[in-house]
Amino acid sequence: MSAEETPEEVVEVSTEVVQVEAAQTGEIAAADAGQEWGSESLLRFVRDLKLAYQAATMLVGTSFVPASYNGKPTEAAAAIVTGQGLGLDPLASLRSMDVIQGTPAFRAITIRAVVQAHGHEIWVEESTQQRAIVKGRRRGDANVVTSMWDMDRARRLNLTNKTNWKAQPEAMLVARATAEVGRLIAADALLGMAYSIEELEDGVTPESAPAEQAKPKATRTAARRRVAPAAPSESASAADEPTEAESAEPSPLDDPMQLTPEERAEYGIDGGES
Repeated sequence: MSAEETPEEVVEVSTEVVQVEAAQTGEIAAADAGQEWGSESLLRFVRDLKLAYQAATMLVGTSFVPASYNGKPTEAAAAIVTGQGLGLDPLASLRSMDVIQGTPAFRAITIRAVVQAHGHEIWVEESTQQRAIVKGRRRGDANVVTSMWDMDRARRLNLTNKTNWKAQPEAMLVARATAEVGRLIAADALLGMAYSIEELEDGVTPESAPAEQAKPKATRTAARRRVAPAAPSESASAADEPTEAESAEPSPLDDPMQLTPEERAEYGIDGGES
């Protein structure tokens, strides 16, 4: 490397594995053998995700994890890493999050816990089977935010016929009011997951969800005479058959979620299969 090509910034990670070299041209230099290249935070995230996946494969089949994660270690790993950013341990993350209609969400009680953990105040002012009032105040702000949910409001939204609202109206009223206050005083603490599971189950559509595209109107087309397909030739059939290389299952070493031998040695994981 010539003097003109000297990098402006070199970031070294304590593991002595990651180095980032940004050249003056803005291009990332080629990685040397045995080194990983990229931003320190991104590489740390990838390593955390791999470790979370190892933990998830052992946890998703147990009774301590919601059945919705059974057979889905990748989703469980994503939930673990998301919870880690909020200070939740792996099991707490899996019990506190769920995916409703394709949207990940917290339970209302988790929203309250996250808000309080960030130093904000949120409390239940009133709770009956007819009305719930939840109040909150952002840390350092004297303004008190209030959300009031009553059965009349739930009835206007056609919620009162739902099973949860029939069985536990008081809890559902508190959950809806809690989620509203949490969004208003601590949206930054909720990492973009400000809608509660209870809201999504009630049919609330998050603002970030893409709008459903209108279906095209049906048009009439002239019917065409069907022509019988020609019999496939032997050469075409042979070409469609997978080759030995194509039919072979991918090697575990090719799985990006598996730890490399170097990472397993660094974390003190034995050489057995994960």
